[in-house]
Amino acid sequence: MIGDCLLYVYPSRDTSLDIDPVFAEMPVWRFTASALLGVIGMGFMLFGFQSLYAMTKSVCGRKMQVFGLLGGVGAAGTALAHFNLGTLLPLAYKGILDSGGSAQLAESACKMIAKWVTPLDILLIILLYVQFIVISYMILSGKAKMSRWYFLLGPIGAIALGVVWKMIFLGSVISGAWGSCESLGEGLMYLTAMIYWKKAEMEDKT
Repeated sequence: MIGDCLLYVYPSRDTSLDIDPVFAEMPVWRFTASALLGVIGMGFMLFGFQSLYAMTKSVCGRKMQVFGLLGGVGAAGTALAHFNLGTLLPLAYKGILDSGGSAQLAESACKMIAKWVTPLDILLIILLYVQFIVISYMILSGKAKMSRWYFLLGPIGAIALGVVWKMIFLGSVISGAWGSCESLGEGLMYLTAMIYWKKAEMEDKT
């Protein structure tokens, strides 16, 4: 989420544009730091997936367990997807401009790069969201024996929070932070698993 904010929170930044001309003036350190944070975030997400998959094995049958394994591929691919979606195009844009290319050439090249990497990004995102499907099933079906409100502790609740954030801070620099709420939601999924295991630990002690 912090890595996303480095990309979205900047004066005149239009988060609706994948290739924003403002990239030309944004410092390179923002993009490299964002990529590094994506790698660090991936490491934490792998630990989160491990906990979530253990929860899946605890309450679900074989088919859901096998399906849940796909989420591990998505978690392992978050660093690459984050780089492709947020860092690759700005760096390519700036590199072409710094090499003497025109803004039109930089935009055309970035569109071509986006066309090449988009299928992989879509696949990784789908695999990542397998985890949300699995945890939603465990919560909404009652198998996890947790309040159904925990369903909101994930992408849906975080994105809803982001929309509210955008409306409140519309027109200000920090309004762009709403775009990072998707990443926030992906991390919040694992809080549900942590709460589940904390509850199970307390029950074992009693």
